[in-house]
Amino acid sequence: MAYQHPGQTFIEQYGPLLDKRQAHRYVTQYADFLRQASGMGETPPILLDHIYRSFEIPTPYRAPLIDQQGILVDADAGIILIKDDDPRARQRFTEGHELMELLFDAHNERAAQATNTSQKTAIPIWQGPLKEQWCDRGSAALLMPQSSFVPQLMELDVSLETARILSKTYCTSFMATLLQMMEHSAGSHATVVWRWAISRKDQQESDRTGIPPKAKLRVWWRKCSKRWDGGFIPKNKSISRPSSIIDTAFEQRSHQCTETLLFEKTPIQCRIETMSLPLADQSCVLSLLHTE
Repeated sequence: MAYQHPGQTFIEQYGPLLDKRQAHRYVTQYADFLRQASGMGETPPILLDHIYRSFEIPTPYRAPLIDQQGILVDADAGIILIKDDDPRARQRFTEGHELMELLFDAHNERAAQATNTSQKTAIPIWQGPLKEQWCDRGSAALLMPQSSFVPQLMELDVSLETARILSKTYCTSFMATLLQMMEHSAGSHATVVWRWAISRKDQQESDRTGIPPKAKLRVWWRKCSKRWDGGFIPKNKSISRPSSIIDTAFEQRSHQCTETLLFEKTPIQCRIETMSLPLADQSCVLSLLHTE
């Protein structure tokens, strides 16, 4: 059997996505389609080689990529490149991402055909950061199927240790697993990554006074569970002592404690787990917050 474009095959059976608000359902359905077409269930780990064999997709090539984890080189031939020195778990997630790229490649081709034929029903084009975001979420749905992932999460409860256990079970990276936990948790939790940074306000003050600004530990990015009740967590919000978060930054060791945090006007009491985390060549702190 010759190469079969999985995105085109899926769209031929299920049609294109007409409403971007249904993107989560769509990429999850495609993930289910890939596993089922390859004769796999949802028991981890998900073996991507089965998908490649089922659609005659060449095994992704390892290459010394710079500033990219993966590239879909030729959708019509299924040629994919993966960064050769990434950890295996990260490579698996990237492979899942590129399989999602094949879906959006086929989808955008169908959208272009609809435009050329003056089809009345508009098919949206997927591109840029939004497409990349849904490729990541689709990869997570492919590698960590909800029907098997959620029962294990409920049994183990949300914690950094649970993220370690499930990442080994599903052969996924620690961070990808933790973010999937936020996606499916029924409790009030937030993952916050902190890094040393200088705010625009501090830089402007430095430019005015000539005094060099001091970097502070600030919120870089965050992911909250759907039931997070701790309020809005502003990006670039700084934190100072006393806090287990800043202690982790200086001591390079993990902490677990209960403390009060002030993100906006109302303080919130959280149970906090922290760990040091090298990320994107920066020394960061990962905190997992629980308000329950």
